Amino acid sequence: MFRTSPILATRRPAPSRGRAPIARRTRGEISAIAAAGEIVAAALDAGRRTASVGTSTAVVAESVEAVLESRGAEAVLRSEFDFPAACCTSVNETVIHGVPSDRALVDGDLLSIDVACRFDGWCADAAITVPVGEVDAGRTRLVAETEATLQAAIAAIRPGRRWSEVARELQERVERSGFATITGWTGHGVGREVHEAPAAPATLTAGLLGRGDFTLLPGMVLAVEPVLVLQAPPPSGGPCLRGVATVRGGDAWSVETASGVPACHVEHTIAVTTRGAEVLTTMTATREGVEA
Repeated sequence: MFRTSPILATRRPAPSRGRAPIARRTRGEISAIAAAGEIVAAALDAGRRTASVGTSTAVVAESVEAVLESRGAEAVLRSEFDFPAACCTSVNETVIHGVPSDRALVDGDLLSIDVACRFDGWCADAAITVPVGEVDAGRTRLVAETEATLQAAIAAIRPGRRWSEVARELQERVERSGFATITGWTGHGVGREVHEAPAAPATLTAGLLGRGDFTLLPGMVLAVEPVLVLQAPPPSGGPCLRGVATVRGGDAWSVETASGVPACHVEHTIAVTTRGAEVLTTMTATREGVEA
């Protein structure tokens, strides 16, 4: 995720917004991004399998890094953003950018793992949220609804649609679910860099009602990442959803819900094709019959 003044301070200029050109990738370039995406998916799977009661988030991060290293992939969060680990591990009220530590996971925790890598010059980015041990019904439903929102985004992506239309559909779905979203953080384009134009929020924002909106076209590659919060949505006061407030955690990186309620973060890197959407951050070896 990125924002106008990102906590993850990249060594490169922040991605431009609004009318910045949006790259359209060739079929070969999309396949190269998918190769990076398969590594990200494998790393996330290792993190998921490692996460258990009594295991520290640092150990989870080590399992992720082992996959990246074994596949010859660059851990972009560390190499380009100076993040202190190969991935983010965000627990409960920590929404994004949680730093791995000796904190042991306990029953009922929600652990979000966010991984980005570069492989052969191309980036991919994805995140999962893992319920740890015995998780109560509210948190279980939160994870299910967040994953369903991401699947709804994938189903809604097709050439010719405005991104504001997709975001509105996702926002309405979240509102019906009874959960809330966060404000100020968005998905983004992915390619040679992990954060590229455009901003791709998973809810309707003021930017999407103005110059920040864009039309989906074949060859665009986006990281789509809905975040839901275990809290009722506040009144929007207009067409844009006013998400719940976030604050910095006790370190220089983490972002937490101001109210302390748990959050769930999921993400895929997705290519827009002539037929709709192609998810690039999976461990599927082949993606036949999909053309950019």
